[in-house]
Amino acid sequence: MLNKIPMPTAADITRMTYKGAEQLRSEQRPGGDPSKLDFATVPTCYNCDASIMGRKPLICAGCRSAVFCSKNCHTANWKAGRFGTQGHKFFCAKNKVHMEKVPQLQALLKQFPWGRIETDGTFAEPVVRAYHNVLGAEGFGYWSIPGGSNPHLKHASDPSGPPGALRVDDTKGFEHGYMLLSDKLLTDETGWKLEKRLIPRLIFELGTEPELASKVDIVDWDSWYKWRNLPKESPAALLLHYPLTVYQLLVNVLQVTGPKRNSLESRQALNVHYIGAEVELNMLPLFSELALLLPHTDIKMTFFGIAVHSIVNKAKKNSIAMKAKQNEPVYTYTSPTSCGASTLSIFLHGDHENWDLRLPFLSGNKPDAIVGPNAGLTSYPAWQFVILCCHSDNMPFAVTEYAEQSAELQRDALPQIIAHALPHLHSAGMNGLELHNLTRPREYPIAFNPFQRPGQRNLGSVRLPNVPNGFTMRVVGNDGQEITHPVSTGVPVPASDLNELLQKTEQFSLNGLD
Repeated sequence: MLNKIPMPTAADITRMTYKGAEQLRSEQRPGGDPSKLDFATVPTCYNCDASIMGRKPLICAGCRSAVFCSKNCHTANWKAGRFGTQGHKFFCAKNKVHMEKVPQLQALLKQFPWGRIETDGTFAEPVVRAYHNVLGAEGFGYWSIPGGSNPHLKHASDPSGPPGALRVDDTKGFEHGYMLLSDKLLTDETGWKLEKRLIPRLIFELGTEPELASKVDIVDWDSWYKWRNLPKESPAALLLHYPLTVYQLLVNVLQVTGPKRNSLESRQALNVHYIGAEVELNMLPLFSELALLLPHTDIKMTFFGIAVHSIVNKAKKNSIAMKAKQNEPVYTYTSPTSCGASTLSIFLHGDHENWDLRLPFLSGNKPDAIVGPNAGLTSYPAWQFVILCCHSDNMPFAVTEYAEQSAELQRDALPQIIAHALPHLHSAGMNGLELHNLTRPREYPIAFNPFQRPGQRNLGSVRLPNVPNGFTMRVVGNDGQEITHPVSTGVPVPASDLNELLQKTEQFSLNGLD
Protein backbone atom coordinates (compact mmCIF):
# COMPACT_ATOMS: atom_id res chain seq x y z
CA MET A 1 0.00 0.00 0.00
CA LEU A 2 1.39 3.38 -1.01
CA ASN A 3 2.26 5.79 1.77
CA LYS A 4 0.18 8.94 2.06
CA ILE A 5 1.42 12.14 3.67
CA PRO A 6 -0.50 15.30 4.52
CA MET A 7 -0.21 18.05 1.93
CA PRO A 8 2.23 20.76 3.13
CA THR A 9 1.82 24.44 2.39
CA ALA A 10 4.39 26.73 0.78
CA ALA A 11 5.05 28.20 4.25
CA ASP A 12 5.67 24.69 5.65
CA ILE A 13 8.18 23.94 2.89
CA THR A 14 9.96 27.26 3.47
CA ARG A 15 10.27 26.64 7.22
CA MET A 16 11.67 23.14 6.66
CA THR A 17 14.12 24.46 4.06
CA TYR A 18 15.47 27.14 6.42
CA LYS A 19 15.89 24.43 9.05
CA GLY A 20 17.85 22.33 6.56
CA ALA A 21 20.04 25.32 5.65
CA GLU A 22 20.83 25.87 9.33
CA GLN A 23 21.81 22.19 9.65
CA LEU A 24 24.11 22.61 6.65
CA ARG A 25 25.69 25.72 8.18
CA SER A 26 26.25 23.81 11.43
CA GLU A 27 27.88 20.83 9.66
CA GLN A 28 30.23 23.16 7.79
CA ARG A 29 31.80 24.29 11.04
CA PRO A 30 35.01 22.60 12.26
CA GLY A 31 34.30 19.00 13.22
CA GLY A 32 31.12 18.83 11.14
CA ASP A 33 30.34 16.60 8.18
CA PRO A 34 28.11 18.18 5.48
CA SER A 35 28.15 14.96 3.46
CA LYS A 36 25.92 13.24 5.99
CA LEU A 37 23.06 15.58 5.08
CA ASP A 38 20.81 14.66 2.19
CA PHE A 39 18.31 17.05 0.63
CA ALA A 40 17.21 14.65 -2.09
CA THR A 41 13.70 14.91 -3.50
CA VAL A 42 10.95 12.54 -2.39
CA PRO A 43 10.79 10.04 -5.28
CA THR A 44 7.50 9.67 -7.14
CA CYS A 45 6.32 7.00 -9.53
CA TYR A 46 6.70 7.81 -13.23
CA ASN A 47 3.54 5.83 -13.92
CA CYS A 48 1.06 6.68 -11.15
CA ASP A 49 2.74 9.76 -9.57
CA ALA A 50 2.45 8.30 -6.07
CA SER A 51 5.08 9.36 -3.52
CA ILE A 52 7.49 6.56 -2.58
CA MET A 53 8.17 6.72 1.14
CA GLY A 54 10.04 4.37 3.48
CA ARG A 55 11.52 2.17 0.76
CA LYS A 56 13.82 2.35 -2.20
CA PRO A 57 12.30 3.35 -5.53
CA LEU A 58 12.74 1.13 -8.56
CA ILE A 59 14.93 2.70 -11.25
CA CYS A 60 14.63 1.45 -14.83
CA ALA A 61 17.72 -0.69 -15.45
CA GLY A 62 17.79 0.27 -19.13
CA CYS A 63 18.00 4.06 -18.95
CA ARG A 64 18.66 4.67 -15.23
CA SER A 65 16.23 7.57 -15.50
CA ALA A 66 12.60 6.60 -14.91
CA VAL A 67 11.50 5.99 -11.31
CA PHE A 68 8.69 3.55 -10.41
CA CYS A 69 6.96 2.56 -7.19
CA SER A 70 6.55 -1.09 -8.16
CA LYS A 71 7.24 -3.67 -10.83
CA ASN A 72 3.57 -3.53 -11.79
CA CYS A 73 3.81 0.18 -12.57
CA HIS A 74 6.99 -0.35 -14.58
CA THR A 75 5.31 -3.09 -16.60
CA ALA A 76 2.13 -1.06 -17.09
CA ASN A 77 4.07 1.96 -18.33
CA TRP A 78 6.29 -0.03 -20.69
CA LYS A 79 3.72 -0.23 -23.49
CA ALA A 80 1.42 2.71 -22.78
CA GLY A 81 2.24 5.95 -21.02
CA ARG A 82 0.02 8.32 -19.10
CA PHE A 83 -2.40 10.66 -20.84
CA GLY A 84 -2.32 8.57 -24.04
CA THR A 85 1.39 9.13 -24.66
CA GLN A 86 3.97 6.61 -25.81
CA GLY A 87 5.05 4.04 -23.26
CA HIS A 88 8.45 3.85 -21.64
CA LYS A 89 9.51 1.30 -24.26
CA PHE A 90 9.54 4.16 -26.78
CA PHE A 91 11.55 6.51 -24.54
CA CYS A 92 13.96 4.14 -22.77
CA ALA A 93 16.70 4.08 -25.43
CA LYS A 94 16.33 7.84 -25.98
CA ASN A 95 16.58 8.43 -22.23
CA LYS A 96 19.83 6.47 -22.14
CA VAL A 97 21.33 8.86 -24.70
CA HIS A 98 20.08 11.92 -22.83
CA MET A 99 21.53 10.60 -19.57
CA GLU A 100 24.99 10.92 -21.15
CA LYS A 101 24.69 14.67 -20.49
CA VAL A 102 24.51 14.14 -16.70
CA PRO A 103 28.30 14.52 -16.18
CA GLN A 104 28.26 17.79 -18.15
CA LEU A 105 25.34 19.04 -16.09
CA GLN A 106 27.00 18.10 -12.82
CA ALA A 107 30.35 19.60 -13.81
CA LEU A 108 28.62 22.92 -14.43
CA LEU A 109 27.18 22.82 -10.89
CA LYS A 110 30.29 21.54 -9.09
CA GLN A 111 32.36 24.60 -10.05
CA PHE A 112 30.44 26.53 -7.36
CA PRO A 113 31.18 26.04 -3.64
CA TRP A 114 27.42 25.89 -3.01
CA GLY A 115 26.90 23.31 -5.78
CA ARG A 116 25.89 20.22 -3.78
CA ILE A 117 24.68 17.16 -5.67
CA GLU A 118 22.25 15.11 -3.61
CA THR A 119 22.02 11.30 -3.60
CA ASP A 120 19.37 11.30 -6.31
CA GLY A 121 21.40 13.65 -8.52
CA THR A 122 19.25 16.71 -7.85
CA PHE A 123 20.34 20.16 -6.67
CA ALA A 124 18.51 21.56 -3.64
CA GLU A 125 18.41 25.15 -4.92
CA PRO A 126 15.95 26.33 -2.21
CA VAL A 127 18.47 25.28 0.46
CA VAL A 128 21.10 27.55 -1.12
CA ARG A 129 18.62 30.42 -1.10
CA ALA A 130 17.77 29.75 2.55
CA TYR A 131 21.49 29.50 3.38
CA HIS A 132 21.85 33.08 2.11
CA ASN A 133 18.55 34.12 3.77
CA VAL A 134 16.88 34.93 0.44
CA LEU A 135 14.20 32.23 0.27
CA GLY A 136 10.68 33.62 0.39
CA ALA A 137 7.85 35.44 -1.34
CA GLU A 138 7.27 39.17 -0.85
CA GLY A 139 10.12 41.15 0.68
CA PHE A 140 12.95 39.10 -0.78
CA GLY A 141 13.92 41.42 -3.62
CA TYR A 142 15.02 39.76 -6.85
CA TRP A 143 14.71 36.35 -5.16
CA SER A 144 10.94 36.59 -4.58
CA ILE A 145 9.08 33.43 -5.63
CA PRO A 146 5.58 32.07 -4.92
CA GLY A 147 6.98 28.95 -3.24
CA GLY A 148 4.63 26.35 -4.72
CA SER A 149 5.51 23.25 -6.72
CA ASN A 150 4.24 24.57 -10.06
CA PRO A 151 7.11 25.75 -12.32
CA HIS A 152 4.79 28.23 -14.05
CA LEU A 153 1.60 30.09 -13.22
CA LYS A 154 -1.35 27.79 -12.70
CA HIS A 155 -4.44 28.73 -14.70
CA ALA A 156 -8.01 27.51 -14.59
CA SER A 157 -7.65 26.12 -18.12
CA ASP A 158 -4.63 23.98 -17.23
CA PRO A 159 -5.28 20.24 -16.82
CA SER A 160 -5.21 19.01 -13.24
CA GLY A 161 -2.42 16.70 -12.18
CA PRO A 162 -2.80 13.01 -11.31
CA PRO A 163 -4.64 12.38 -8.02
CA GLY A 164 -1.60 10.78 -6.35
CA ALA A 165 0.80 13.61 -7.14
CA LEU A 166 2.28 15.82 -4.44
CA ARG A 167 1.30 19.42 -5.22
CA VAL A 168 2.09 22.47 -3.11
CA ASP A 169 0.05 25.58 -3.82
CA ASP A 170 1.72 28.96 -4.31
CA THR A 171 1.85 31.43 -1.43
CA LYS A 172 -1.62 32.92 -1.22
CA GLY A 173 -1.85 36.41 -2.66
CA PHE A 174 1.63 36.41 -4.19
CA GLU A 175 1.90 37.91 -7.66
CA HIS A 176 4.94 38.12 -9.90
CA GLY A 177 5.97 41.72 -10.40
CA TYR A 178 4.34 42.91 -7.16
CA MET A 179 7.19 45.40 -6.67
CA LEU A 180 6.14 47.17 -9.88
CA LEU A 181 3.01 48.29 -8.06
CA SER A 182 5.20 50.55 -5.89
CA ASP A 183 6.93 53.74 -7.01
CA LYS A 184 10.52 52.68 -6.29
CA LEU A 185 12.89 50.38 -8.11
CA LEU A 186 15.17 48.04 -6.20
CA THR A 187 18.86 48.89 -5.85
CA ASP A 188 21.79 46.48 -6.02
CA GLU A 189 21.60 46.11 -2.23
CA THR A 190 17.81 45.88 -1.77
CA GLY A 191 17.42 43.63 -4.80
CA TRP A 192 20.19 41.11 -4.19
CA LYS A 193 20.17 41.15 -0.35
CA LEU A 194 23.65 39.58 -0.32
CA GLU A 195 27.05 40.53 1.02
CA LYS A 196 28.53 43.37 -1.03
CA ARG A 197 31.34 41.17 -2.40
CA LEU A 198 28.79 38.67 -3.79
CA ILE A 199 26.74 41.21 -5.76
CA PRO A 200 27.28 41.72 -9.51
CA ARG A 201 26.82 45.46 -9.32
CA LEU A 202 25.25 47.66 -11.99
CA ILE A 203 26.41 50.98 -10.53
CA PHE A 204 30.20 51.21 -10.45
CA GLU A 205 32.73 53.34 -8.69
CA LEU A 206 35.28 54.81 -11.10
CA GLY A 207 37.77 52.15 -12.17
CA THR A 208 35.68 49.15 -11.01
CA GLU A 209 33.75 48.62 -14.25
CA PRO A 210 34.13 45.29 -16.05
CA GLU A 211 36.37 45.20 -19.10
CA LEU A 212 34.80 46.11 -22.44
CA ALA A 213 32.99 42.90 -23.43
CA SER A 214 34.34 42.98 -26.99
CA LYS A 215 37.84 42.40 -25.60
CA VAL A 216 37.00 39.15 -23.77
CA ASP A 217 35.31 35.88 -24.61
CA ILE A 218 32.31 35.32 -22.35
CA VAL A 219 31.12 31.83 -23.21
CA ASP A 220 30.05 30.19 -19.94
CA TRP A 221 29.62 30.80 -16.21
CA ASP A 222 33.34 30.54 -15.48
CA SER A 223 34.27 33.26 -17.98
CA TRP A 224 31.35 35.46 -16.89
CA TYR A 225 32.31 35.26 -13.17
CA LYS A 226 35.91 36.16 -14.03
CA TRP A 227 34.82 39.05 -16.25
CA ARG A 228 32.60 40.38 -13.47
CA ASN A 229 35.36 39.83 -10.87
CA LEU A 230 32.87 37.89 -8.80
CA PRO A 231 33.80 35.00 -6.47
CA LYS A 232 32.15 31.66 -7.21
CA GLU A 233 30.72 31.82 -3.67
CA SER A 234 28.15 34.22 -5.10
CA PRO A 235 24.85 32.49 -5.93
CA ALA A 236 24.20 35.12 -8.64
CA ALA A 237 23.96 32.44 -11.35
CA LEU A 238 20.73 31.21 -9.73
CA LEU A 239 19.03 34.36 -11.03
CA LEU A 240 21.24 35.64 -13.82
CA HIS A 241 20.60 32.58 -15.97
CA TYR A 242 17.59 34.52 -17.27
CA PRO A 243 19.43 37.50 -18.83
CA LEU A 244 22.48 35.46 -19.78
CA THR A 245 20.28 32.91 -21.52
CA VAL A 246 18.79 35.78 -23.54
CA TYR A 247 22.38 36.74 -24.39
CA GLN A 248 23.06 33.17 -25.52
CA LEU A 249 19.92 33.11 -27.67
CA LEU A 250 20.60 36.48 -29.32
CA VAL A 251 24.33 36.03 -29.89
CA ASN A 252 24.95 32.33 -30.46
CA VAL A 253 21.60 30.79 -31.38
CA LEU A 254 19.99 33.50 -33.52
CA GLN A 255 23.15 35.49 -34.27
CA VAL A 256 21.29 38.81 -34.46
CA THR A 257 23.93 40.66 -32.44
CA GLY A 258 27.23 40.14 -30.67
CA PRO A 259 29.76 41.78 -28.33
CA LYS A 260 32.18 42.45 -31.20
CA ARG A 261 29.60 43.48 -33.78
CA ASN A 262 29.09 47.16 -32.96
CA SER A 263 31.34 50.16 -32.36
CA LEU A 264 31.34 53.76 -31.20
CA GLU A 265 30.81 54.86 -34.82
CA SER A 266 28.25 52.18 -35.67
CA ARG A 267 25.69 51.42 -32.94
CA GLN A 268 22.93 48.84 -33.25
CA ALA A 269 19.27 49.27 -32.31
CA LEU A 270 18.02 45.87 -31.14
CA ASN A 271 14.30 45.20 -30.65
CA VAL A 272 13.59 42.03 -28.63
CA HIS A 273 10.24 40.52 -27.65
CA TYR A 274 10.32 38.34 -24.53
CA ILE A 275 7.29 36.03 -24.32
CA GLY A 276 6.00 34.31 -21.20
CA ALA A 277 7.67 36.41 -18.49
CA GLU A 278 6.65 35.44 -14.94
CA VAL A 279 9.31 35.34 -12.21
CA GLU A 280 11.43 37.60 -14.44
CA LEU A 281 9.12 40.49 -13.47
CA ASN A 282 10.66 40.37 -9.99
CA MET A 283 14.16 41.02 -11.33
CA LEU A 284 13.89 43.40 -14.28
CA PRO A 285 17.08 45.36 -13.42
CA LEU A 286 19.10 42.15 -13.85
CA PHE A 287 18.50 42.34 -17.61
CA SER A 288 20.87 45.32 -17.53
CA GLU A 289 23.55 42.66 -17.85
CA LEU A 290 22.71 42.64 -21.57
CA ALA A 291 23.80 46.28 -21.85
CA LEU A 292 27.15 45.37 -20.29
CA LEU A 293 27.59 42.29 -22.47
CA LEU A 294 26.69 44.03 -25.76
CA PRO A 295 28.75 47.23 -26.19
CA HIS A 296 27.41 50.08 -28.35
CA THR A 297 23.93 48.57 -28.51
CA ASP A 298 20.55 50.17 -27.80
CA ILE A 299 18.28 47.40 -26.61
CA LYS A 300 14.50 47.64 -26.44
CA MET A 301 12.89 44.68 -24.68
CA THR A 302 9.14 44.21 -24.49
CA PHE A 303 7.75 41.59 -22.12
CA PHE A 304 4.53 39.71 -22.90
CA GLY A 305 2.48 37.17 -20.98
CA ILE A 306 -0.37 36.54 -18.59
CA ALA A 307 1.65 37.72 -15.57
CA VAL A 308 2.59 40.91 -17.45
CA HIS A 309 -1.04 41.59 -18.37
CA SER A 310 -2.15 40.98 -14.78
CA ILE A 311 0.35 43.28 -13.07
CA VAL A 312 -0.07 46.13 -15.58
CA ASN A 313 -3.82 46.06 -15.16
CA LYS A 314 -3.43 46.44 -11.40
CA ALA A 315 -1.22 49.51 -11.80
CA LYS A 316 -2.01 52.47 -9.57
CA LYS A 317 -1.20 56.14 -10.00
CA ASN A 318 2.53 56.89 -9.71
CA SER A 319 3.45 53.19 -9.67
CA ILE A 320 6.17 51.78 -11.90
CA ALA A 321 3.63 49.57 -13.66
CA MET A 322 1.56 52.65 -14.59
CA LYS A 323 4.33 53.63 -17.01
CA ALA A 324 3.41 50.60 -19.07
CA LYS A 325 -0.11 51.97 -19.55
CA GLN A 326 1.45 55.20 -20.80
CA ASN A 327 3.66 53.29 -23.29
CA GLU A 328 6.76 54.30 -21.36
CA PRO A 329 9.60 52.00 -20.30
CA VAL A 330 9.24 50.67 -16.77
CA TYR A 331 13.01 50.35 -16.44
CA THR A 332 16.02 51.91 -18.19
CA TYR A 333 19.76 51.50 -17.80
CA THR A 334 22.86 52.88 -19.47
CA SER A 335 26.15 51.05 -19.13
CA PRO A 336 29.35 52.99 -18.31
CA THR A 337 31.08 54.74 -21.21
CA SER A 338 34.03 52.41 -20.81
CA CYS A 339 31.65 49.47 -21.38
CA GLY A 340 30.20 50.92 -24.58
CA ALA A 341 27.44 53.17 -23.19
CA SER A 342 24.79 50.66 -24.23
CA THR A 343 21.19 51.30 -23.25
CA LEU A 344 18.40 49.02 -22.14
CA SER A 345 14.72 50.00 -22.10
CA ILE A 346 12.18 47.50 -20.79
CA PHE A 347 8.52 47.80 -21.74
CA LEU A 348 5.57 45.75 -20.49
CA HIS A 349 2.74 44.97 -22.89
CA GLY A 350 -0.30 44.83 -20.63
CA ASP A 351 -3.15 45.28 -23.12
CA HIS A 352 -3.34 41.58 -23.98
CA GLU A 353 -2.34 38.32 -22.34
CA ASN A 354 -0.69 36.88 -25.42
CA TRP A 355 1.64 38.01 -28.19
CA ASP A 356 -0.17 38.56 -31.48
CA LEU A 357 1.35 40.14 -34.58
CA ARG A 358 -2.05 41.55 -35.52
CA LEU A 359 -2.15 43.82 -32.47
CA PRO A 360 -2.01 47.55 -33.32
CA PHE A 361 0.91 47.83 -30.91
CA LEU A 362 2.97 45.55 -33.15
CA SER A 363 2.11 47.30 -36.39
CA GLY A 364 5.43 48.53 -37.76
CA ASN A 365 7.16 47.21 -34.64
CA LYS A 366 8.50 43.94 -35.99
CA PRO A 367 11.10 42.61 -33.55
CA ASP A 368 14.65 41.67 -34.49
CA ALA A 369 14.26 38.58 -32.32
CA ILE A 370 11.67 36.77 -30.22
CA VAL A 371 12.77 34.71 -27.22
CA GLY A 372 10.86 32.38 -24.93
CA PRO A 373 12.82 30.97 -21.96
CA ASN A 374 11.47 27.69 -20.53
CA ALA A 375 8.81 27.92 -23.23
CA GLY A 376 6.96 24.61 -23.34
CA LEU A 377 5.97 25.24 -26.96
CA THR A 378 3.54 22.32 -27.15
CA SER A 379 2.25 22.68 -23.59
CA TYR A 380 0.56 26.08 -23.99
CA PRO A 381 -1.84 26.68 -26.92
CA ALA A 382 -0.92 30.38 -27.13
CA TRP A 383 2.46 29.42 -28.58
CA GLN A 384 0.84 28.01 -31.72
CA PHE A 385 0.09 31.45 -33.15
CA VAL A 386 3.63 32.64 -32.36
CA ILE A 387 5.07 29.61 -34.12
CA LEU A 388 2.97 30.20 -37.25
CA CYS A 389 3.68 33.95 -37.38
CA CYS A 390 7.42 33.55 -36.95
CA HIS A 391 7.58 30.90 -39.63
CA SER A 392 5.48 32.77 -42.18
CA ASP A 393 7.19 36.13 -41.55
CA ASN A 394 10.64 34.57 -41.09
CA MET A 395 11.13 36.33 -37.74
CA PRO A 396 14.11 35.04 -35.71
CA PHE A 397 12.67 33.04 -32.81
CA ALA A 398 14.44 30.89 -30.22
CA VAL A 399 13.45 29.23 -26.96
CA THR A 400 14.85 27.19 -24.13
CA GLU A 401 13.41 24.04 -22.62
CA TYR A 402 14.10 22.33 -19.32
CA ALA A 403 15.03 18.98 -20.87
CA GLU A 404 16.65 17.90 -24.11
CA GLN A 405 13.93 15.29 -24.55
CA SER A 406 11.24 17.98 -24.28
CA ALA A 407 13.01 20.06 -26.90
CA GLU A 408 13.20 17.07 -29.25
CA LEU A 409 9.51 16.26 -28.84
CA GLN A 410 8.61 19.86 -29.58
CA ARG A 411 10.98 20.00 -32.54
CA ASP A 412 9.22 16.96 -34.00
CA ALA A 413 5.81 18.53 -33.36
CA LEU A 414 6.53 21.85 -35.10
CA PRO A 415 5.94 20.56 -38.66
CA GLN A 416 2.72 18.97 -37.41
CA ILE A 417 1.51 22.22 -35.87
CA ILE A 418 2.11 23.90 -39.23
CA ALA A 419 0.39 21.07 -41.07
CA HIS A 420 -2.62 21.35 -38.78
CA ALA A 421 -3.00 25.05 -39.62
CA LEU A 422 -2.31 24.82 -43.34
CA PRO A 423 -5.82 24.00 -44.61
CA HIS A 424 -7.26 27.06 -42.88
CA LEU A 425 -4.41 29.34 -43.95
CA HIS A 426 -4.54 28.07 -47.52
CA SER A 427 -8.30 28.59 -47.77
CA ALA A 428 -7.88 32.06 -46.24
CA GLY A 429 -5.73 33.04 -49.20
CA MET A 430 -2.17 32.70 -47.87
CA ASN A 431 0.21 32.15 -50.76
CA GLY A 432 3.51 33.24 -52.20
CA LEU A 433 6.35 34.16 -49.87
CA GLU A 434 4.47 33.70 -46.57
CA LEU A 435 3.33 30.20 -47.52
CA HIS A 436 6.80 29.36 -48.76
CA ASN A 437 8.33 30.52 -45.47
CA LEU A 438 5.78 28.51 -43.53
CA THR A 439 6.50 25.26 -45.33
CA ARG A 440 10.21 25.55 -46.11
CA PRO A 441 12.45 22.91 -44.50
CA ARG A 442 14.01 24.01 -41.21
CA GLU A 443 16.49 22.33 -38.92
CA TYR A 444 15.44 23.39 -35.37
CA PRO A 445 18.88 22.76 -33.80
CA ILE A 446 19.02 21.93 -30.07
CA ALA A 447 22.05 22.64 -27.88
CA PHE A 448 23.21 22.50 -24.25
CA ASN A 449 22.94 25.99 -22.78
CA PRO A 450 26.21 27.01 -21.04
CA PHE A 451 24.25 29.68 -19.14
CA GLN A 452 21.57 27.36 -17.79
CA ARG A 453 20.70 27.60 -14.13
CA PRO A 454 23.21 25.34 -12.37
CA GLY A 455 21.85 22.08 -11.01
CA GLN A 456 19.25 19.43 -11.73
CA ARG A 457 15.64 20.31 -10.89
CA ASN A 458 14.06 18.48 -7.98
CA LEU A 459 11.89 16.08 -9.97
CA GLY A 460 11.03 12.82 -8.25
CA SER A 461 9.93 10.68 -11.19
CA VAL A 462 12.75 11.15 -13.73
CA ARG A 463 16.49 11.69 -13.51
CA LEU A 464 17.05 13.01 -17.02
CA PRO A 465 19.05 16.26 -17.24
CA ASN A 466 16.33 18.79 -16.50
CA VAL A 467 17.19 22.37 -15.50
CA PRO A 468 15.73 25.86 -15.99
CA ASN A 469 16.92 27.21 -19.35
CA GLY A 470 18.70 23.91 -19.87
CA PHE A 471 18.67 23.53 -23.64
CA THR A 472 18.34 26.06 -26.45
CA MET A 473 16.39 25.53 -29.65
CA ARG A 474 16.33 27.76 -32.70
CA VAL A 475 12.81 27.75 -34.10
CA VAL A 476 13.30 30.29 -36.89
CA GLY A 477 16.71 31.60 -37.85
CA ASN A 478 17.89 34.31 -40.16
CA ASP A 479 18.31 33.57 -43.87
CA GLY A 480 21.96 32.73 -43.39
CA GLN A 481 21.11 29.99 -40.89
CA GLU A 482 18.19 28.30 -42.63
CA ILE A 483 18.00 25.93 -45.57
CA THR A 484 17.16 28.23 -48.48
CA HIS A 485 15.03 27.73 -51.56
CA PRO A 486 14.78 30.82 -53.81
CA VAL A 487 11.20 32.07 -54.22
CA SER A 488 9.50 35.23 -55.40
CA THR A 489 6.36 36.79 -53.95
CA GLY A 490 4.15 35.48 -56.73
CA VAL A 491 5.38 31.88 -56.62
CA PRO A 492 3.29 29.37 -54.65
CA VAL A 493 4.79 26.89 -52.23
CA PRO A 494 6.16 23.77 -53.97
CA ALA A 495 3.32 21.25 -54.33
CA SER A 496 5.37 18.41 -52.84
CA ASP A 497 5.98 20.34 -49.60
CA LEU A 498 2.36 21.46 -49.34
CA ASN A 499 0.89 18.02 -50.05
CA GLU A 500 3.19 16.36 -47.52
CA LEU A 501 2.13 18.76 -44.80
CA LEU A 502 -1.55 18.57 -45.71
CA GLN A 503 -1.44 14.78 -45.48
CA LYS A 504 -0.13 15.03 -41.93
CA THR A 505 -3.22 16.89 -40.81
CA GLU A 506 -5.34 13.76 -41.23
CA GLN A 507 -3.55 12.06 -38.34
CA PHE A 508 -2.76 15.00 -36.13
CA SER A 509 -4.58 16.59 -33.22
CA LEU A 510 -3.31 19.48 -31.12
CA ASN A 511 -5.10 18.03 -28.09
CA GLY A 512 -2.23 15.66 -27.52
CA LEU A 513 0.22 18.52 -27.26
CA ASP A 514 -1.57 20.80 -24.79
